[in-house]
Amino acid sequence: MTAREVPVLATATIGHRAYHLCARGDGFVAVSADGDATVLDGELRVVGTLKLGGRVGDVAITPDGTTWAWAADGRLWLGEPGGQVTAAPLAHEASCRWLPSGQEVWVAAGTGDEVRVEIRDPDHHVRATVTVPDEFGGAMVLLCAHPADDAAVLWVAAGQDGQEAWLLTDGGAGIRAERLPVDECRPPLFLPDGRSVVLCDDDRMVLLSWPDGSEPRTLTWAEVDQEAAKDYRDGPGEVIRLTGDHVAWTTGNGRIRVVDLTTMTVVDEIVLAGHPVRTVAELYGGSEDRNPCTDFEYAVHGAGGTVLSVHGQDTLVLSALRDWSPA
Repeated sequence: MTAREVPVLATATIGHRAYHLCARGDGFVAVSADGDATVLDGELRVVGTLKLGGRVGDVAITPDGTTWAWAADGRLWLGEPGGQVTAAPLAHEASCRWLPSGQEVWVAAGTGDEVRVEIRDPDHHVRATVTVPDEFGGAMVLLCAHPADDAAVLWVAAGQDGQEAWLLTDGGAGIRAERLPVDECRPPLFLPDGRSVVLCDDDRMVLLSWPDGSEPRTLTWAEVDQEAAKDYRDGPGEVIRLTGDHVAWTTGNGRIRVVDLTTMTVVDEIVLAGHPVRTVAELYGGSEDRNPCTDFEYAVHGAGGTVLSVHGQDTLVLSALRDWSPA
């Protein structure tokens, strides 16, 4: 299958690694693990740089782009960098994500034995909380989006020791946590109807109905790339929601396949213009590895149906979501 080229709307190379990436109003913010932040507008023009300080574990920004949240060096910071900011202690691994209202923030923090999830306001007043077990001990935590305004997804991961995911629902007075019925999964993707969820691991992609947990459709990794699956030369990465009934299934080597969820088949392979499929040796040098790869790392959705992808750690590429899906 020849890769289809997706046109690029804008490109920017920043002065640090884009370890964290999130939308900010009509633009974006890229943040390094050391807290270097670059603020860009909707055409990827740099409008500011700043330093968050410390080792940054997660960053989130309200939908209107006015208020930031970031976890760094055992503390959660809320406010506008360079302006009024409040901070409160957090234990171990932590993640944050604003509710759509922008008035409250989901916060998840590991304690070593469990993960405590809270909903806080910008003054750190906690309105609701719930704890889920950390069966692995000291696992990494990540809060992911859900299409419902009152929900989020918690991913708990400990590398080869295992991963699990929880659906979190804000009940006003408390938070309900429901464990998703697939172990060893990467961060799950709930579809816009909220009644279907896509999960993947090293061997397959599964489309589950929710909440009954049945498995109506499955796509194995061997069906996607038989040669790579045979000798582990490349493996599955993240799943990205596209338009209609399509998702993108990326790989560790930066390849992007488009999957039709109605048939659970690969219908396309895409590349961003200027970032073609090459070999590992051609891309990185000093290697005899002839396996195909690109410099794609990961991507996030932006305003107005855009996608911002990271290439080669510090290059940002803006494209249209509709161009990722088949015509």
